[in-house]
Amino acid sequence: MEVIVIGGGIGGAATALSLSRAGIDFAVCERTKTLREVGAGIALWANATHVLQNLGVLETAIRVGYPATNYQFNSQQGKELVNVDLDCFELPAIGIHRAELHQLLWRNVPSGKFILGETFDRFERKNNKINACFASGLQVAGDAFIGADGLRSRVRACILGDKPPTYRNFKTWRGLTECVPTKYRSGYIQEFLGCGKAFGFMMLGKGKMYWYAAATAPEAQPDAAIGRKKELETMYQDWFPAIPELIAATDEADILTADLYDRPPIQLWSRENITLLGDAAHPMLPTMGQGACTALEDALVVAKCLQAQPNPSLAFQQYESLRFPRTKAIVGASLRSSKIGRLSDPLAVELRNIFMKVMGSAISNSFKSLHTYRA
Repeated sequence: MEVIVIGGGIGGAATALSLSRAGIDFAVCERTKTLREVGAGIALWANATHVLQNLGVLETAIRVGYPATNYQFNSQQGKELVNVDLDCFELPAIGIHRAELHQLLWRNVPSGKFILGETFDRFERKNNKINACFASGLQVAGDAFIGADGLRSRVRACILGDKPPTYRNFKTWRGLTECVPTKYRSGYIQEFLGCGKAFGFMMLGKGKMYWYAAATAPEAQPDAAIGRKKELETMYQDWFPAIPELIAATDEADILTADLYDRPPIQLWSRENITLLGDAAHPMLPTMGQGACTALEDALVVAKCLQAQPNPSLAFQQYESLRFPRTKAIVGASLRSSKIGRLSDPLAVELRNIFMKVMGSAISNSFKSLHTYRA
């Protein structure tokens, strides 16, 4: 069996390594000319570090990352609402730069498996084979085909129709700095909830502090005339002191922004010997911190299914039956969580904070139930 993987991001990289470990031949086709990951930080919960352990790269990830012991929800001014203990699993949670995670996955994949600088256009079926056709005219044949090409997946469009993802009326900013706030609690991922806005931060490896902000906004809203940094400084000037401190310490060039999308999980994503993975299959909002984690899970599960079942169509049916219920639940939970964060009426926000504090144990247990899953 030879598997064609479209997309060389974190999902594609994890799939390549999982297939390599399972002894399955593959080729990864990536439109960029170099294997690189953009973005800032990422939290890997125990369900994701379990995957890294299975792939033999967890120790490296721990060395280049930073251990996370608690996930703390706070009010805008820093009053604790919920404190989730992350240090209670047999595996660690870690904060890591996306590029570090990407590199440690790729470094363990044989270099001859990459086809770079090729943009996927369409596929053709020839008997039981899939022929991947690229914009350059290149064609690559395989027995199975995995689309790991992200939110606006071309593979998804080819097999399911080109329906756009759903914008959820939120945009996000992400930043990196070497500034560690004076009130930072070591090992904590701290998130602050206000009126239609949120802000969070955590340590990554190599002395980097990663922060993220989110606020309600129309789709494709342009940057403010004063620039991203000044806009954020204005938006968060009266929040918990560490927040304006972090924004002020971050270079404008190190602040990224993006609109937030998902897809309602109403349909399966495999067609015979073609399947999808990660954001191509089940994009979700980042409110539960499970986007990259579920892509890692997908990669390990799809490789196990292909290893156990030599018929790719049957293997992908099994993969989908294992992954669809879990990812559907997380997409839904992430959307519900975002609605709580979008509250803008001051009375509603006050009631939300009271509710979260009263329901702290239940909220903590719901987070832990996500992290106890083992692919």
